[in-house]
Amino acid sequence: MSKDFDLIIRNAYLSEKDSVYDIGIVGDRIIKIEAKIEGTVKDEIDAKGNLVSPGFVDAHTHMDKSFTSTGERLPKFWSRPYTRDAAIDAAIEDGLKYYKNATHEEIKRHVIEHAHMQVLHGTLYTRTHVDVDSVAKTKAVEAVLEAKEELKDLIDIQVVAFAQSGFFVDLESESLIRKSLDMGCDLVGGVDPATRENNVEGSLDLCFKLAKEYDVDIDYHIHDIGTVGVYSINRLAQKTIENGYKGRVTTSHAWCFADAPSEWLDEAIPLYKDSGMKFVTCFSSTPPTMPVIKLLEAGINLGCASDNIRDFWVPFGNGDMVQGALIETQRLELKTNRDLGLIWKMITSEGARVLGIEKNYGIEVGKKADLVVLNSLSPQWAIIDQAKRLCVIKNGRIIVKDEVIVA
Repeated sequence: MSKDFDLIIRNAYLSEKDSVYDIGIVGDRIIKIEAKIEGTVKDEIDAKGNLVSPGFVDAHTHMDKSFTSTGERLPKFWSRPYTRDAAIDAAIEDGLKYYKNATHEEIKRHVIEHAHMQVLHGTLYTRTHVDVDSVAKTKAVEAVLEAKEELKDLIDIQVVAFAQSGFFVDLESESLIRKSLDMGCDLVGGVDPATRENNVEGSLDLCFKLAKEYDVDIDYHIHDIGTVGVYSINRLAQKTIENGYKGRVTTSHAWCFADAPSEWLDEAIPLYKDSGMKFVTCFSSTPPTMPVIKLLEAGINLGCASDNIRDFWVPFGNGDMVQGALIETQRLELKTNRDLGLIWKMITSEGARVLGIEKNYGIEVGKKADLVVLNSLSPQWAIIDQAKRLCVIKNGRIIVKDEVIVA
């Protein structure tokens, strides 16, 4: 005999509604949210008044590089002195050395390990930037796309064909990016059009040319600080409008906002809103003076991300966005319930907007049943307590239970 529901989550605290509800699921969809759902059901979860959240969004990762620092007593690459500027150049060089010898199987294995780590922590959506240049060729793209298909029942992965070495530094990049887009990459990305490319106009124009040719969105790394960074982002926003790409472009990092005069940002915010520019800050590198709350209050779409995990760029990371939210609040000295709530939105609804999945995201009737049950009373306490993920649900199916992948 058929049941009315495939799954009901009982006594779920929903922060957007600030009350406790039952959530009824059929197939991969939420079909009912009521104080008490009646009917027959195949499976039930009792949240016991604890928080149930939409699956977390890690809006900027580099899964093709993950775990490359592991395997020895000390993290590889990290005996060198560290300064931010020198580290960028060193990491690019280390990446070229890695990709010269890395195998398809090794890269794919690391991607799957990264994804499993994310899923165990409740991350069900991620965007990964994959290196494409004359050394890596499309080796990493092939491995990531293959892993993406195998992981589709656990996590949704967007793949950026990323010109890490620079379009005008590595002249094979353009043709290899085209090949990567032909293979099925979802977006195109570049890096630091001023300091890496030394050609702001040319590199941005080329990126838009490729994006429009393949009808894909853009996600651009801009690490540059000060006036150079602000100028680059402003030109990216202006070209977004000129190319009819409103709402289809993301700037990742935007460290320049942390040291730019406040009045500059005040002047630029209308441009960012008009262009529909999206932004991502990565908790491993968010500057302490980054105006996160100001941007969110202004209505700017700002997601949060883990960036790199245990590689030649960053020695840390475990794919846990709740831990990332705690790091973000501490870096930015945020303490109020309101501010912690905004940081929570960065790893949920704001991240969903960055990825362009908001129409199917969230705990509402008709939306996908991609959910996380936590052992905490609210987003604020989840961040403070570093709440356990008791159960993770993807497409209406339980995929993690008691911190073990069961699907």
